[in-house]
Order: sequence, then C-alpha cells, then structure tokens
Amino acid sequence: MTLARSDVRHLAMRLALGFVLGYFGVQELRNPSDWTVFVPNFMAHRYPGQVEHLVLLHGFLLLTAAFAVGLGLCFLLGCLLATGMLIEVVFGLWIDGGGISDLVIRDIGLLGLAIGLLLDPVRTWHLDDLLLARIRRARQPKTRGKLRQAVPLPQNTVLALRVGSAGALVAGLLVLALVLRATGTSGAGPVNVGGLASARAQPSPTAAATPQPTVPQTAQAGSTPAPATSPSSANTGILFADWQYKRSSFQIYPGPIGSDAQTALSGFDVSVQDQGSTAVLTFKALSSRYHDAT
Repeated sequence: MTLARSDVRHLAMRLALGFVLGYFGVQELRNPSDWTVFVPNFMAHRYPGQVEHLVLLHGFLLLTAAFAVGLGLCFLLGCLLATGMLIEVVFGLWIDGGGISDLVIRDIGLLGLAIGLLLDPVRTWHLDDLLLARIRRARQPKTRGKLRQAVPLPQNTVLALRVGSAGALVAGLLVLALVLRATGTSGAGPVNVGGLASARAQPSPTAAATPQPTVPQTAQAGSTPAPATSPSSANTGILFADWQYKRSSFQIYPGPIGSDAQTALSGFDVSVQDQGSTAVLTFKALSSRYHDAT
C-alpha cells in the first residue's frame, strides 16, 4: 500500500492535537482541584461554588474533542469543538495573565493546528468513513464470486450511522470520564494540612493565660456563623453575620478544614503558626497568577 505524504501529514496532525487535548482532559477529570486556578476570574466569580464542576466539564469537552479528532469520528464537529475550547483557553489566560505569557504562546500554536485541521481538505483514515465503506462492501451484490459496482447507500442510512457513532462516542467517553474521576483525587485543594495539625498540637505557653482571638466562622450549610468580626472589618465594628462577604468566606482556622474551604484554597499552600494571642497564616501561591500573603 502506497502512503501519500498528505495522508501521513493529516494523520500526524490529528494524533498530535488529539494527544495534547486528551492529556489535559484526563488530568482535569482526575484532579480537578489542581486546575481550578486556571478557571477565568469572570467565570469563577459568576459561579463561586461550582469552580470544580466547571473544570470537570472542561476536561470532558477536551476529551471529547481529542477522541473525535484523533479517531476521525464526527471529525468536523471535533475540530470545531477543539478550536472553540482553545480560543476559550487563550482568551482566559490572556485576560487573567494581563497579556502574553508562555502558556498563551503554546495554546496559540495549538489553536493554529486545530484551525489547520478544520480547513484541511484531506479526509483519510477516518473511522466513520471506514465504517461506511465496510457497509457498502457488505451490500455489494456478487455475481459468480465477483463484486459488481458499489451501490450508493441511502442518505438516511449514512445519517443514522453517523448519529449512532456519535452517540456511541459520547456514551463511551462518559463511562471513561466516570472511571477517571473515581480513580482520581478528591476535591481537596493543595492545603498543608500536616502543617496546620502540627501547629495546633503545640500551643504557645501563653495560650492558657491569654484569651484566644475570635475567628470568623464559615457560612456552611447547616451551621450558623458566630457573631465575630472579620479581620478586615474589625475597625468598623461590623459583625461577621452582617459582613457583605460572609457567603464567600470559609473557616480555615481553628478547627478542621472542610471540603469547601479546601476547594477555595486551591492554588495556595497554607501554614499556620499559633502564637497564643495571635495566629499567623501564611499563604504560599502555587501559581504565577496569585501572590504570597501573610
């Protein structure tokens, strides 16, 4: 069999783009909390409690585009989906990062590859075309062991095959996504829980004689926040229960860190030093989009 250079080029482009999209899709489905820092700020602010769900949806769409492009199944739709996803990624990184970065440059290159595949006239080694060809051969009449001229398939048969293959692809990817999510990590963000535990296990010698500061409680389901003042509103005398940011607050000290607080802390490594009358919390940024804070 002779391979045309254009066919090899087309397949190499498809596999390269599909591999990159599939890799990031798998990572987002397995460890969504590690990727919440890349959710555009305007989306994170609009859906503050659903950031991890947005990452899971994004990962599934990346995986769908990867398989559609790589297998050549619903190829045009897969290329359109890949192009749209990469435009969203470039736009989000550009807006949040304040301009050009190495990540933006990388994804602009991938966007160009996706557009190139979308406009590429070559259509070879596509799974849906191979399935149609197999059905055509099965329906060809035979005369004394020889095949006659191929009979065109009815349009409804072609449409049914393409719709059925698309449905099978989505169903298979849903199962794969559930398996990846089940075998991945929990929703806990990168919080230094060990550091928090060690800090609490060794209280300051003056802790017994010095009243502990009142710490804002969280607005978690089933609990009532204590009427303590927040650090940023202590001078104004505003009660935490009346604070405008109450619903966006999470308790991280003292007491155990809940899953919602761990998700909110994605992108930071947190450590606590209990100094008796005060507690020093250090936030180490794990992304260039954020800054360290104490």
